[in-house]
Amino acid sequence: MAENDPQGLYSALGVQPSATAEQIRAAYRKLAKETHPDTSGNSSAERFHRISAAYEILSDPIRRARYDGSAREAQRQETPRQEAPKQEAKARKQQAKAPTIEPICCSRCGQVTAQPRSVTFFRLYSFLIDYFRQPIQGIFCARCARREGLKSSFITLLVGWWSRRGLIHSVGAILTNGFGGKREPAVDQGLLWHNAQAFLSRGNLQLAYALAVQASVGSDRYVAKDAAELVAKLEKAGADSWQGRLKDPWRVSVLSAAGHILMAFSVPGIVVAFMYAAIIDDRANNRHSHAAASQTSVVTEALPSSVNTCASPPSNGELLGRSRLATAVGHILLINNGSSDDAIVKVKDVSTGEVAAAAFVSGKKTASISGIWDGIYKIQYAFGDRLDSTCRNFIEIKDARQFPGTASLRVEFTPKGIVSQSLSQTLSYSIGVLPASSVAHEHISALEFGRQ
Repeated sequence: MAENDPQGLYSALGVQPSATAEQIRAAYRKLAKETHPDTSGNSSAERFHRISAAYEILSDPIRRARYDGSAREAQRQETPRQEAPKQEAKARKQQAKAPTIEPICCSRCGQVTAQPRSVTFFRLYSFLIDYFRQPIQGIFCARCARREGLKSSFITLLVGWWSRRGLIHSVGAILTNGFGGKREPAVDQGLLWHNAQAFLSRGNLQLAYALAVQASVGSDRYVAKDAAELVAKLEKAGADSWQGRLKDPWRVSVLSAAGHILMAFSVPGIVVAFMYAAIIDDRANNRHSHAAASQTSVVTEALPSSVNTCASPPSNGELLGRSRLATAVGHILLINNGSSDDAIVKVKDVSTGEVAAAAFVSGKKTASISGIWDGIYKIQYAFGDRLDSTCRNFIEIKDARQFPGTASLRVEFTPKGIVSQSLSQTLSYSIGVLPASSVAHEHISALEFGRQ
């Protein structure tokens, strides 16, 4: 046991180098209770620290595999290679008397596996604000690795996407699990080399030959060199090179990959679908509300002459409907109607499209709208002869326009007091004549003017 345990880590826990992960864990728990300073006094503190240090290495599959590899390397260095024929015969006799090496077992099912791998899978747990990623490490056989990858991905699917960052990292964790987990090729090469020697010590030359062929290719050049030498020796001993390749049990199946991809993108896909549906629904509601508003507020030119007209026409400058105006500080819009036809002027908020204020301006008259809030507005107006029964809209709109650009109104606070803005606009009509310096106003439809 000392040859396979140069630092005495296994002996510190009282287990064999071939012990499973569960046996190591159980031995540590038992010895920790017996030697902990709180329960047994300071006399066993040194032993407790030695047990804890040994468990820290042996409980980590990767560090344990490296420790076992260093033990085998030290054993090879202490025993010089025998190259003479007589010495080779003597070495074969000694090998026949040598103790059998135990092959590596799966840390989950405990069964011997010819092609083990040290794999890390990931589980993601989200807590609304942040997430936690838990690594699941072990030396697996191919069947147990697939089960653990599926289990970790399913747990991540259930509880890993509840935070914004968790939703993103859940996809990466599930895809990593679905395609074999995180590996260290150099460690896997060492595991294959150990099993090649183990099956050779049991007399299974063909299986040892196949594993040595795999171990001869890898990033660890020392293991690769020793494995290549063993391949050459076994070929001389009668190993069949045609059977030097084992079936790969770690190949990812199409069904398994499809299942993990589906789990990885199912929740993000649902979230995107809900967001898209909400956007479509919001657009549909906006179109419906605009259509309903236009049907109630806009009177087209095709209305019959029997429609009721306004019984009490508004006076010049009178506000129409509900206006969102300030009672104290506000801006002023001065309107000069150069046409002989009456006009309705609307001040619309650019960001919301709502009418902040609407006023009636008689022909050849000037009116003003006071108390306009801060904001960015566009100013629209329309001409007509008769108002409908609500006294807010024309029965027939002759022409509708809007001033080019927008008006940005902001109250300024100065040491002398509050300063508001005052705009002066002149309405234009298609039959009128504008000064040469005037900017042409934009024509709009009756439907556009009627939108609230």
